[in-house]
Amino acid sequence: MHRLAKRGNMDERIDVVLRKFHSRMSSYPPGLCPLVLYRSLLQISMNQSCGKCVPCRDGLTEADKLLLKIIRGNADADTINELKALCEMIAKTSDCAVGVTAGKMVLDSLKEFADEYHSHIKHGKCVTAAAQLSEDPVPSQTVPCITLCPAHVDVPGYIALIAAKDYAGAINMIRDRNPFPTACAMVCEHPCERKCRRMIIDEAINIRGLKKYAVDKVSARDAGLPPKNVSSGKSVAVIGAGPSGLTAAYFLSLMGHHVDVYDEHEKPGGMLRYGIPEYRLPKKRLDEDIESILALGDIDMKCGTRIGRDISFEDVRDSHDAVYLGLGAQLGNRMPVEGADGKNVIPAADFLQLVANGNAPDLTGKRVVLIGGGNVAM
Repeated sequence: MHRLAKRGNMDERIDVVLRKFHSRMSSYPPGLCPLVLYRSLLQISMNQSCGKCVPCRDGLTEADKLLLKIIRGNADADTINELKALCEMIAKTSDCAVGVTAGKMVLDSLKEFADEYHSHIKHGKCVTAAAQLSEDPVPSQTVPCITLCPAHVDVPGYIALIAAKDYAGAINMIRDRNPFPTACAMVCEHPCERKCRRMIIDEAINIRGLKKYAVDKVSARDAGLPPKNVSSGKSVAVIGAGPSGLTAAYFLSLMGHHVDVYDEHEKPGGMLRYGIPEYRLPKKRLDEDIESILALGDIDMKCGTRIGRDISFEDVRDSHDAVYLGLGAQLGNRMPVEGADGKNVIPAADFLQLVANGNAPDLTGKRVVLIGGGNVAM
């Protein structure tokens, strides 16, 4: 039977290699030197060259040598000028798009990442590594999911705890950086998954799904509380009880400060409560996070209090050691077109707040136009 075995033609086997290459590029980690990536792209162009025209065949090879010299920190300003002149010649005189686009690509990098080029010339290393005053010319790679998470939560750490069935431990590891594990498990856009290393093999890990699994197994209010510092004797006013204000209150309380949180609404939560529909973020799930924050103690909620109406800002400022403004992004944007400010045109954020407050306009029997097709429109 081995005589009947067919390996497939060369192009089919190369397609397999290209798929592997694509998976590598899709999971390219943040924090790496962009010049190294540009050199990788340049080498792809070199491999695509048919070799019939000198600018592409020999020019790209020389450009690769110059770029490597810069990356290794063995170049000076003249090297950059030489690379620029060479790539301008390649882009102008190559016979086909392989050489033309390769030359333009390097020229684009000289504009887009001029600071990186000059850092390699001056310090012999990338901007990031130079800023860290590292002795190593190659900056340390970051963990993609942690770096891309806006709160820089230890994603591998809490996934490991979930695997060990320590759901409370996973929740508290998330809380080290973000006191809203439940809300984020429900509505986070999960940027952590965009460069997941698992994509080298197949697909990104469902990180947000694992987080939701943890908060479904153990409620945030039942996961225990981290230890607090001793009282500092200081008090801080937080204006706004949305995710920003409550996060500030959480960490200020952990530091040992007393916190007064002012908000004009009847309940805390800000746009999490008044801007996200019930089906996306059930209020009882949001309350799990808020109750666990308030359970720390030394956090007094003053809901239904509008600064400037019920109490002056001066009184708030004078009665506290510090003031944190967490006013949020409650106002909807209007389209820059004629008629967008008409009385029957309602920005999405305003409409969602009306619905959440039980004041949704009666649109029965009326024709309604939705502009947009994202989460808010749906």
